[in-house]
Amino acid sequence: MPSLQSWQQAVALEDLSFNSSIVMLRNHHPPAGGMDTANFYNASIGQGQMTVAAQEWYPVPNKSDQLANFSAWCHTTQIFQADFYKSQIQFYRRGSALPERQLGSLYWQLEDQWQAPTWAGIEYDGRWKVLHYVAKDIYSPVIISSFHNTSTNEFEIWVISDLWSSVSASVNLTWFDWTGNTLNISAQALPTASVGALNGTRILTSNLASLLRDQNYGSTNAVLRMSVSTQGSRPNSNITESFTHTNWFHPEPLSRANLADPGLQLRRSNESFIVRATTGVAAWVWLDYAEGVVLSFEDNGFWLAPGEERQVGFRVRSDTTGGEWVNGVTVRSLWDNTVA
Repeated sequence: MPSLQSWQQAVALEDLSFNSSIVMLRNHHPPAGGMDTANFYNASIGQGQMTVAAQEWYPVPNKSDQLANFSAWCHTTQIFQADFYKSQIQFYRRGSALPERQLGSLYWQLEDQWQAPTWAGIEYDGRWKVLHYVAKDIYSPVIISSFHNTSTNEFEIWVISDLWSSVSASVNLTWFDWTGNTLNISAQALPTASVGALNGTRILTSNLASLLRDQNYGSTNAVLRMSVSTQGSRPNSNITESFTHTNWFHPEPLSRANLADPGLQLRRSNESFIVRATTGVAAWVWLDYAEGVVLSFEDNGFWLAPGEERQVGFRVRSDTTGGEWVNGVTVRSLWDNTVA
């Protein structure tokens, strides 16, 4: 679903709810062929798929305010879309180190031609969905990624590089509970990884059930922060750069996780915003802004460890507010779905 701000450009206030007739008829998956009432059946399939996805994987909103609830539902479907694409992209990127030597992927689609539920990562007016930020992150030249086989509980962590020369990467793994306490889980992971050109290296192989059970940690209260850093050169460049990437793994769907209030704080500093988590792990941190301006942040849809802060710059593409939009920027995380 596009954001509330995009819906407001095309749909009257009284119709801004997840399953209103107008919203549903703009859902053309499966293809509807028009906007008449005969298309309610097809539209209900697409709406149902988004609803089931949100209910299965995330805490679903149940807010008393109509617009707040609609906005939260729209945003949750965007998180699912981004999460799904991210899982696929990092899975295929791991293939660079496997016999298939998978060396590329593309996804559909980039941008919208109207305000409606679509596969796009950019909304009709240019506003970025969660997907576009996450795609930017997971296509980073060097990434760290987990892979969990839910049938066997086999658990792996990989460092994957798209650079054209070998690199030596430093790795850090930290387990938390959702309130921010560090968990004493020893995973026997390699602290450094040598990664070949256009390749990947597995730094951990374990059984997730055993890993958590040995320390008597419940799977709904454990979350893993993974980070990697290295130096290297991009293709056709002699300039040495630093590459870093952070990723997160949660054993259970976030719909069953013991999410805690991360105590997010937001402040502005010159030409950027600074977000800080104070009381817990913040999942899917999202900087939002009102209508009247279209911009992109340097980063969005990210996670924060307790005590961690991130400075986020921005680029304004159009502004009819005379710069006043900066006073209306807000921040939320997935925990806010649990607040009525």
